[in-house]
Amino acid sequence: MSGGGIRTATLAEIYARQGHLTEACGIYEELAAQRPDDPALAARLVELRQELRLRAMDEGRRSRVEGLRSLLHRVQRRRRSA
Repeated sequence: MSGGGIRTATLAEIYARQGHLTEACGIYEELAAQRPDDPALAARLVELRQELRLRAMDEGRRSRVEGLRSLLHRVQRRRRSA
């Protein structure tokens, strides 16, 4: 994603809808720093950060599940060959 250009809440929402949550958070962080008294910006930033945390947790779970599946397949192959 490009860092230049006009960085607005609209652009951040486009990024968020496209799944680019890190970019959306970056824009909202800039906007919140410029307007620290804007509760809507702060609230949306909290929501996006939560989505990022949930996504990271899901990716971690998927990784662990894939690791366990791989282990299961290896065990099953060894049992068949024994």
